[in-house]
Amino acid sequence: MEEDVSFSPGLPVPIGSIEMELGRVWEESGTSKTRASLINLAIYNEKPGSLEANSSIIREIAGEHAMRAILIQADPNEQGSRAEAWISMHCYLRGSKGGSVCSEQISFQLGGEAARSLQSVVFSHLDSDLPLALWWQADFHPPVESNLWQWVDRLLFDSRHWKKPKQQFEFITRIANLVETKLVLCDLNWARSLPVRQALAGMFDNPGTLPELQLLKSLQIDHAPGSRSTALLLVGWIADRLGWVLKEISPNPIFSDPKSEKIQVTLTEKVGASISRMLLGSDNSSFELIREQESDLYRTIVKSTGSVPTVRMVRAAREETREILLAELARGGRHPLYSRAVLAVSELW
Repeated sequence: MEEDVSFSPGLPVPIGSIEMELGRVWEESGTSKTRASLINLAIYNEKPGSLEANSSIIREIAGEHAMRAILIQADPNEQGSRAEAWISMHCYLRGSKGGSVCSEQISFQLGGEAARSLQSVVFSHLDSDLPLALWWQADFHPPVESNLWQWVDRLLFDSRHWKKPKQQFEFITRIANLVETKLVLCDLNWARSLPVRQALAGMFDNPGTLPELQLLKSLQIDHAPGSRSTALLLVGWIADRLGWVLKEISPNPIFSDPKSEKIQVTLTEKVGASISRMLLGSDNSSFELIREQESDLYRTIVKSTGSVPTVRMVRAAREETREILLAELARGGRHPLYSRAVLAVSELW
């Protein structure tokens, strides 16, 4: 007979007894398990099966970043009100000292009114005064009210998955304006582009190439299917840093630089890494970044008239969600250039 490998979110518990049941579990574990938590990580999703997928993510990262995980699978359009909860732990051996270090997980399935009242149903179960990171895996919906977002220290989302990015960026801006003194926006799509930005900036470390930034005439980006928004964030970053202004809105837009010179931007969809190639060109130089499919390296090529081409290999960070999420959870500061990059290409979303 085949083993039953169906997913279980943990031990079912009444909503009003979650903390008591967690305490009982810890009592029964004795001294063999030690509770650890650096942060509250809540993940909100409206798709069936998300509890299983997100439990797998927590299992992968909890060993490197101890937390209390609060997973929410919600259906706000359901009639009436429904709330179910489960508790579980993710434990990891504590090396030569013996025993295990464990992170707690509370999982919720919410429907109807309960799904529309997250702040009362879920956030009453935050772990003391530890910071809260909320990973919002659904579209943002009106109305935008501060009573939910005022609890959040870091709001994580991934603009790569948005079908209507212009509308979603407007919601994000309104949320940030409601609680701008506290909440930090963390777009995983922006974080995904960090290695590309670092590799690109490295091509202009040489004082001889730096002046060419002000003479660029074209920018070409090859991006994977579904990663056009990643490419647009890169365009926005470059435009903001160099003072480019959008002049012509089209699939391949035209910008002008501070000297009113035209810059042609070309975005091409190709199978491969999220960003597989970037080429910046001036009259006398070209700056190319290439990442071959399945490669862990970027190849950067700088060509200038009258000079020998310079080729460098730069390690490319892994693009798995696990790696990006761990980096964001470990980060303490804001992303000061993100909002400026979004604004620079706001008419292209």
